[in-house]
Amino acid sequence: MDGGTLVGCGVLQVFWCPFDAHGGGHDMSLHLRWRRSADVRQVREEQPEPVVVGHDGYVPEPCVLHPERVVEYEYIEQLPDGLARRIAEWEGPEDDWEPDTLTYESDLSIAPGWKVGGFASWHTTGPATITCGPCGRALEPLLTVASSEWDGGTGSWTPLEDRPTADAMDANTPTHVTVGRWGSLFILTCPAYPEHPHHLVIQ
Repeated sequence: MDGGTLVGCGVLQVFWCPFDAHGGGHDMSLHLRWRRSADVRQVREEQPEPVVVGHDGYVPEPCVLHPERVVEYEYIEQLPDGLARRIAEWEGPEDDWEPDTLTYESDLSIAPGWKVGGFASWHTTGPATITCGPCGRALEPLLTVASSEWDGGTGSWTPLEDRPTADAMDANTPTHVTVGRWGSLFILTCPAYPEHPHHLVIQ
């Protein structure tokens, strides 16, 4: 965090309502709450779950988080024209791709799955620049909530320790969260003032 009223906050809680209707009918109602670690006095051993939900895919399955730092690169349609053209020439015609062919978009640029920071994939709508209402800065991805950690097109991102069981049922969906039609939710925030209104994008 570079500034604003949240200096010193080291804990982010993400709350969302399991009913689409409360978000306006088709949008998730989501709230970000920044807190200071010192203010967290006692952590619940058991996390409460709602008794009634509008969509089972909005209720995460308890699971263990194993953070891993990876390097990502900008979405291909947001690269300079010359660089995008060289990547296309390196990949060659799609008709010539073999099953193990590496591609920039699926294998080398943007990691699938849940993540903090990084870049957003604009494969559904095409690139868009979304600005902060109060200050005009370009919003950046804070958190990605994904329906799966990898799929048939992004299998190269599968962690080595998960590859022996990668084909098992639910292996790539440990959270059981479903976003839209098995897509990803990008939570975009102001890079300078995280308390400014956030924006949600589903791809």
